[in-house]
Amino acid sequence: SPATRHVARALLCALLALPGLLALPSDPALAQFQRALPASGVLGTLRADPTLPLPMVRVDSKVLRMAPGAIIVDQNNRTLVHAQIPPQSIAYMVFDGNGDIVRMFLLTPDELQRLKAR
Repeated sequence: SPATRHVARALLCALLALPGLLALPSDPALAQFQRALPASGVLGTLRADPTLPLPMVRVDSKVLRMAPGAIIVDQNNRTLVHAQIPPQSIAYMVFDGNGDIVRMFLLTPDELQRLKAR
């Protein structure tokens, strides 16, 4: 029907315009993203250890427990699952009242420098 063709044509035009709307900023200052890390975190070196069962992780020389629903966030602000933990990363961890890790942020060199300057 003509109405269906009109809707389909409008949808096609919208989809063709979408890449321009989603373009990344060309100014490097606008493209940078700075995460707001919680003030109550602790630094440590996260090491991948495939011998540890979920929800355990190795940080420095300690084996720590991830809380139920805990999230690991990489340097690009993507969430990781336990099996995706890199061989070694500097991590910023937030703990719950039981001493389990609730949030873990794998840090960029700039974030590490900012935290050390605090």
